[in-house]
Amino acid sequence: MPDIDIGGATLHYATSGTGEPILLIPGLGLDHSYYRFGIPLLSRHLQVLAVDPRGIGRSTKPPPPYTVEAWADDFAAMIDKLAFGPIHVLGSSLGGSMALALAQRHPGKLKSLIVVGGFSELDRATELNFRLRLRLIEKLGMSDEVADYMGLWTLTRKFINSDAGYATMRANQANIRANSAASYSAFVEALLKWGRCQPGQEREPKFTTLLGSIRTPTLVVTSDNDHLIPRELSDLTAARIAGSKLVVMPGAGHIPFMEQPDEVVRIVFEFLDGLDG
Repeated sequence: MPDIDIGGATLHYATSGTGEPILLIPGLGLDHSYYRFGIPLLSRHLQVLAVDPRGIGRSTKPPPPYTVEAWADDFAAMIDKLAFGPIHVLGSSLGGSMALALAQRHPGKLKSLIVVGGFSELDRATELNFRLRLRLIEKLGMSDEVADYMGLWTLTRKFINSDAGYATMRANQANIRANSAASYSAFVEALLKWGRCQPGQEREPKFTTLLGSIRTPTLVVTSDNDHLIPRELSDLTAARIAGSKLVVMPGAGHIPFMEQPDEVVRIVFEFLDGLDG
């Protein structure tokens, strides 16, 4: 598992497989193990690079604040340093938003863009969910109660009710709780700023207004059973990126790379094969 110096920070990543490179960007507060079920499948045909964003896992942990745009700039520097040329980029949840920012800010660095449960803005209910998360952390820290709250919103009831799903939830919780309360809260603040939900941002245009500038071939994946980021936000993203493909996975929840890894990888390969065609 190598580290790469991007100038002012070191990013840690796991790599496996051979073939065209694909960068995997994880969701809120989680490291590269977010993709632990998908990496063995993707690496059958691709060179997989699963990164820990700045502030997370074994990457450099500077003091807050963090922004989605700065994370995107880190990944652009990483792509340059690796000297692959344009590569495939896949992000899930907040990682999907980072991937959108990367595609918009550094278009020449992507061969394709895959956004899984990502978002270019937040609706009111989603904003309330994350603000409640902040208040719980302020009162309880990174506690068992907060961990269960996160698990119940990111994974489906059917998955949690299975022994394997419950074990996955507990592993995710341990990963998230490796962050300090201050760091994790800073990540949520970055998410809210990305959604233009912070005080003083009332007149700022949503990132959605910039999606039309993205010309990278794009796949948007969502689920009809995502409790956290509703399908409507993925519909919005797909509608604004010309030529993008939208796939709705039945019952997959917010993190299909954990709940339905075989199916989401099949969808990814089908999309990539279509590009070659």
